[in-house]
Amino acid sequence: LGHAPSCSAVPGWKCNDLVLMEKEKYPFHYNSDCRGDGIFYPVVKKRQLSVPQIPVTLPTYDEIIGHRGISNKNYNDYMLSIVKPERLNVMTIHAEVEGISCFAMFDRFLAMAREKGISFVHLGKLLPEFQKTGQAILVPKTIQGREGWVSCQEKVGDVA
Repeated sequence: LGHAPSCSAVPGWKCNDLVLMEKEKYPFHYNSDCRGDGIFYPVVKKRQLSVPQIPVTLPTYDEIIGHRGISNKNYNDYMLSIVKPERLNVMTIHAEVEGISCFAMFDRFLAMAREKGISFVHLGKLLPEFQKTGQAILVPKTIQGREGWVSCQEKVGDVA
């Protein structure tokens, strides 16, 4: 890359407090280790950590395809219907799905999104936009369409 990484994300959102504590040792600007609804600082053992989390807020292709009548024919329309300008919209793109097997569909998704005025930015560009952020812990939860547990944001009261 020519430079040190500025962020990281654990595979499959399988994060816990031990992982968060280890990641504090690295000079990351942010991490994206969980599912949730807003940017936050993780809390471990009643201590706010210094590296914010930018959670994935939108479902992945494999979580929704084949559920609730969603197919490749209406996937793009469904995804665009759940993007809301008033909230954080973070989408995970898998190289093996959107980059290979569903490349043409993803290309159409990008064009449809642009037509609706939706722009795409690197997650790091979201950091300056958030003034005050909350705190949260990571808890294991299940998500329909995904096997096993994933780390999810759960809000907590003021800790620091």
